Amino acid sequence: MRSFGKIIVILNVIFILTATPVFSLDLSEIQTTANKFVDSMAGSLPFNSTMGLNWSDAHIGQLLALPPHFGVGFSTGFTTMEFGSINTLLDKFNVSLPAGFNWGGFPLPGYTVEARVGGIILPFDIGVKFGILDLKEEFWDSLKLGDIDITMNYLLVGADLRYVVLGKKKTSPFKVSVGAGFNYMKGGISLPVPGAASFDLNFAGHSLELPAPGLNLQWETKSLDIKAQASVKVLVLTPYVGIGATHAWSTAGYGLTARTKIKVDGDEIDLSDSAIMDELRELGLTGITANGIEYSSEVTGWSFRVFGGFSINVPFVRFDLTAMYDFISKNYGATFGTRFQL
Repeated sequence: MRSFGKIIVILNVIFILTATPVFSLDLSEIQTTANKFVDSMAGSLPFNSTMGLNWSDAHIGQLLALPPHFGVGFSTGFTTMEFGSINTLLDKFNVSLPAGFNWGGFPLPGYTVEARVGGIILPFDIGVKFGILDLKEEFWDSLKLGDIDITMNYLLVGADLRYVVLGKKKTSPFKVSVGAGFNYMKGGISLPVPGAASFDLNFAGHSLELPAPGLNLQWETKSLDIKAQASVKVLVLTPYVGIGATHAWSTAGYGLTARTKIKVDGDEIDLSDSAIMDELRELGLTGITANGIEYSSEVTGWSFRVFGGFSINVPFVRFDLTAMYDFISKNYGATFGTRFQL
């Protein structure tokens, strides 16, 4: 968890250090760029939500056996999202990512605490995962990296059920299982627009002024996942490979929140002015308040992935390494996990 926080710190410090003051932008251009960001996130989030519960054993055994079969542990890693979309959106606010963070995509990190229990009578097992972060200024202060005015939140929960279709005998080293699960993920990053005492947006012949605004990127996905996995035990190793298909309902967007009331053409915004409100909504804004604007959009669709790796098995402990690749978005990922397992 602490290493995950450091990754976020480094990324956000880079956002700040590479930024320059913002003066005036066209709101319609931001909306066009934001739509590309949403489309990219919609393809990346379902893939990211499948991190965790990729245990090497296609089936861990029966709960009522001797000893009972169950396990607890954690995993951490990343998946990528298309680099250009997030970099272009941030560039609209003069916040740029260096090319060194283009790993064939922008790395989106995550972690989960996990547990899995064997089945009863029938050859199945059930897994659950959970990961949460709510990082504020106090966290950055504890890392002694200076004054960083950034907040970051992250939530990932999920569960799956796997059923053995090949290798049901306890003595069989080779097993194949099929499974289904549900994942929910929500997250966001908030940071000041660096160097912007006043941020101006032009729309329909008007000027929208946001004093000293903060920039928020938000995302959320709910996904149904089906998968199949094969594994074989070879001495102290358990190599495995699997395929998965995910149908997801995703939402992503951005928001700008000012320190004081926003202004239209030099006067404080009048939320009862239907003409101004209609012009802003025609640009796709989904939220307008006295202190800011917000945009989000929903996308649904399928993604298909392959995953595989191996675990190193020592008494009661497994060390897992997993690689993943999404055929639709062409994103990839990797996770490392360790767990106590009987």
